[in-house]
Amino acid sequence: MIFILPLNIATELRIIFRIIKETFKGMRRTGLMNIVIIGTMAAILSIFGCLFRTSLGIASFVQELGNTIEASVYLQSNASPQRVANDILKVGYVKSIKIIPKEKAWHDLKNQMDVPDIKNPLPDTIHVRVINQKYIDQVVTRIKIIRGVEGVQYAKQLARKIQSLNDITNIATIIVLIFLGGLTLFIISNTIHLVIQSRKREIEIMRLMGVSNWYIKAPYILQGAFYGLSGALISLIPLHILHGYLSKLFDFFHVPVPVTNTNIVILALLMMGLIVGSTGSIISVRKYLKV
Repeated sequence: MIFILPLNIATELRIIFRIIKETFKGMRRTGLMNIVIIGTMAAILSIFGCLFRTSLGIASFVQELGNTIEASVYLQSNASPQRVANDILKVGYVKSIKIIPKEKAWHDLKNQMDVPDIKNPLPDTIHVRVINQKYIDQVVTRIKIIRGVEGVQYAKQLARKIQSLNDITNIATIIVLIFLGGLTLFIISNTIHLVIQSRKREIEIMRLMGVSNWYIKAPYILQGAFYGLSGALISLIPLHILHGYLSKLFDFFHVPVPVTNTNIVILALLMMGLIVGSTGSIISVRKYLKV
């Protein structure tokens, strides 16, 4: 039994085949320049990928480090630790609390240090952790006004430095993304322009034959997308090497490595390669190909 495709489907498949054929024909005309373009794309995307992965790694490290910061809440002598703990839970942004009775604190201190045999001077204490260290100032301010709280202490300067480091890495990643994205668009756009110039006569003939605009444009857009995707796939090699070093660094500090970080970067590289490559081609086609 012979299976025959409907006429419209067969026509569409032939058109798609022709577009793909024209795409590879354009790349053959580009010659060794293809290697230079893909290599340049790979280098740019490798820089972006490594910086993006490092930024996510620093953000995760900062988050884990920030989560270890505790606020020590010292209670008045007549305050009920459980009541104060319940009031702290109502503050918001509180991840966990731990009540340290003054008897336990005094016992632990005597085990660690040689202290004189005097009456226990320590107050009941509550250790508070927040869901994100950026909220710690806000939480501490609210805890201070709770009835029965004598005072609150925490590593204020460390918390601020951690938050500043996190903000700096995020800003740096955005700046690098914009710069490298613009550079990639420029390279792809000029490359496609050279291909268009080399096929100028063929394009004029296709126009005279009444070939549709999208049929003329499609091979150049696919060519740019191919460059971007190829460069993105090559850039995964240095990203994999960097991931290994980051994993060893995180293991040294006993900090868990989020698996999703690498997956996010891989997806971002592939999407950036395709989008930037095809966008660069579209810009060039609109600018230099008046169809």
